[in-house]
Amino acid sequence: MEILFLGSGAGELWPSAFCNCKTCQAAIARRGQDVRIGSCLLVDRKYLFDLPPNVALGAIRCGISLAEVTHLFITHSHQDHFDPCVLTAAGRATGKPLHLYCNRRLADLLPIYQQFNRWFDPHKLHLDVQVLAPLDTVAGPEDEFTATALAADHDLTDGEEPLIYSFELAGKTILYACDTGWFPDRTWQEIAKCQYDAVILDCTFHELQECRQGHLSTGPFLEIKQRFEEEGLLRRDAHFIAQHIAHGHEGDDPSPQEFADRFARHGVKVAYDGMIVNI
Repeated sequence: MEILFLGSGAGELWPSAFCNCKTCQAAIARRGQDVRIGSCLLVDRKYLFDLPPNVALGAIRCGISLAEVTHLFITHSHQDHFDPCVLTAAGRATGKPLHLYCNRRLADLLPIYQQFNRWFDPHKLHLDVQVLAPLDTVAGPEDEFTATALAADHDLTDGEEPLIYSFELAGKTILYACDTGWFPDRTWQEIAKCQYDAVILDCTFHELQECRQGHLSTGPFLEIKQRFEEEGLLRRDAHFIAQHIAHGHEGDDPSPQEFADRFARHGVKVAYDGMIVNI
């Protein structure tokens, strides 16, 4: 299984074009791995997790096409994880439908987006929308994959149920858990049924501030990793990866190399845009 990190950042680009702190100045000068678009994950060039505004830019920077994507898993309705303008470009008038998996809140918003973009018409985008609630499981044709939606600890505005995903393909299992704090008990109970080859976990606030609700910082992130290890939830040589990295606007954010060095001592990789992990 190939896991390609098209984006590894949080709600805004890092560096921010509207910030003149030392970190952003340095990142603009270096570019490369210093540039983070919104978090999104591409598995085997066919399964896409989240759809931020710059996902097309991320794919082009990686030298790949997203035309083969047939299954799109959305965690929640926040625009850095779902941009309807991008979905307009992704929809197909003919050919195979694009299977979109999302929570009820996002599905209800789909017709409303048309008020702001006359080209966005869910009925013309050849979408197969499947609404998921926590603990719902879907399977691909001939069971090529299975995906279980799990409850995230995140924004519940207007009754939204934000999701994370346990995803199995070709005998490999990954957990995609962006935009979540400490997992709810029902999520832990489901996670405990699996062993994972890769865990991609929110670490939005890293060392900027302590956070374990809505998002995670380094301390709770490492606590979750320790629990996975103690409960035997990681397969041999499993990857544990920090994702959804935010910029603090204070000028003292770690560089990509400093990030990598600090987390490496804990057996953790820090995602960067364009990073590929094969499991």
